[in-house]
Amino acid sequence: MTWADRLLRLASGDRTPQVVEHLRDMRQRSAEQARRLETAAAQAPTASAETDLRSLAAAQNELTANLDAALAERPQPAPAPAAPAATLNGATRNHWARLVVALEACRESRSQLARTIPGLLEADPRLGGVLDNLDRGYHVQSLALRTLIARADPQALD
Repeated sequence: MTWADRLLRLASGDRTPQVVEHLRDMRQRSAEQARRLETAAAQAPTASAETDLRSLAAAQNELTANLDAALAERPQPAPAPAAPAATLNGATRNHWARLVVALEACRESRSQLARTIPGLLEADPRLGGVLDNLDRGYHVQSLALRTLIARADPQALD
């Protein structure tokens, strides 16, 4: 930590609790997306869709593990117990609808990430690599989901 960082921390206060809160939110979104992709893979109508969705879920689980590691490096109070997530896809009746829900969740997570990156990097510049990997992961995931949606319903994307 440089003297400028120490001076900024003295002037603005410790922002570690805010960083931890944002990281927890990102971790929760990432874990939900991984579960969503795993559930969609289990209900996929073709073997290729299942394989693609399982690889996306594995990549999302890796991003979640990176966020876990970033959280472990920061002092934090014990987290509140999380509510168990549902395994089924609620109102989504078919493969195409499940993919669209996953794509919308991916887009929402990426836009939330884009809004919080500047503040997080200002508070803790060491997060640059983790946040960059997360953004890149969401970008790759959205491209793959668009491809799967196009295969599931060729008229869905114009």
